[in-house]
Amino acid sequence: MYASCYIAVYPFREKPGHLLVCSTKKTSVALLREETFRSIEKGTLAPADEAALLKLGIIVPDREEEKRLMLDYINGLNARNSELNMTAVLNLDCNFACTYCFEGGMKGKRYMSRETAGLLVKFIQDRFSGIKTSLSVTFYGGEPLLSLDLIVFISEALKAFAAERAAQYTFNMITNGSLFTRSVAERLIPLGLRGAKITLDGPAEVHNRCRPFKSGAGSFDAVMKNIKDTCDLVKISIGGNYQKENYARFPELLDLLESSGITPAYVSKVKFDPVAGRPDREGATVDFADGCLSLNEPWLVDASLLLREAILRKGYDVPKLRPLPCQLEVNDAYVSNFDGTLYKCPALIGIKDFEIGSLREEIKGENDSPYPGIWKNKECLECAYLPLCFGGCRYMAYVRGGNIEKVDCKRPYLDAALETIVSQDIRYRGVPVK
Repeated sequence: MYASCYIAVYPFREKPGHLLVCSTKKTSVALLREETFRSIEKGTLAPADEAALLKLGIIVPDREEEKRLMLDYINGLNARNSELNMTAVLNLDCNFACTYCFEGGMKGKRYMSRETAGLLVKFIQDRFSGIKTSLSVTFYGGEPLLSLDLIVFISEALKAFAAERAAQYTFNMITNGSLFTRSVAERLIPLGLRGAKITLDGPAEVHNRCRPFKSGAGSFDAVMKNIKDTCDLVKISIGGNYQKENYARFPELLDLLESSGITPAYVSKVKFDPVAGRPDREGATVDFADGCLSLNEPWLVDASLLLREAILRKGYDVPKLRPLPCQLEVNDAYVSNFDGTLYKCPALIGIKDFEIGSLREEIKGENDSPYPGIWKNKECLECAYLPLCFGGCRYMAYVRGGNIEKVDCKRPYLDAALETIVSQDIRYRGVPVK
């Protein structure tokens, strides 16, 4: 037996002479005596230790075979995927005037028509076959609740379709929260609403500066009221977009949530992310030009770990550390723009080079997952972080250099952050240490 290619090893300061060993492939953690870890290299592991570490993915029979199997990892995920996922951009309109708006120059009175919505339903129905047992739609914008009637129309059709096949239909939405009232939630829950992701950019002062209504009025109080009014009905996840100058204020939001009764019992996840940079290229005109261009920017390590610690310390949950391939490599996952053009990732909406077809013309070519396997090279295959990266974010590679087929390596970030992330999960989330 040999140590896996995909492990990270750290000294366990609370217990001298011991090591924390994390499998990045199985995201399991083991606490080992240093001599036990050395015995892996010597080939002298006790049979009981060998069986346990093999199950955790910390040792493997053959490292070269492990790398060969990793080459087929995403193909295996796709083969086993029983869910069809669609992100539906219902409009590019919004009642907010966010300073860093992702759509930028694409914004306007652009709405999906009822005819296009019908084509969207048909597209999903036509692709729901084989081993598929569930279908999930994420409604996106703009502000999707400006198209509430279309959400109802699509969901009624897909709910009936799924029921006829003994399958499950659910939907989520990414919304600014200002229109997500209790009556809206009560209308949508019977149609399959599972959750809503609502963005709050820190405490009121910061949020209102970054995410005002179009009128210029602050939106914080309206959003907070709606979260409070609906969090007992539906799973609410809270996101937030921070910048270098304001991320230190975001823990104040957690205090405000708690004091308002929006406690961890009513919130499924909290995750704060940096405002991303935008490509300065034809077809992707934007108004905001001050976002981060890489997860590896040094200040982001401090910011992300500080905010993750604050979230966990307050008792809120965060997304689990797990292998996560780029959406461009995931089969049966699509994004439809309001006009019916199809993409593989919401970040690529409006960039003509990355259209993969349309609801009217179907998918271009035989493979609906463009640019697969960028990480299938010697350097990536030998990197311990490969299962947590898989070549990183294609969009970020495009933003930085104009080439979506370049690797967006996360190694500098994970070198600096993973040990702390693992320690946080053990301390706050009760991740078992074997």
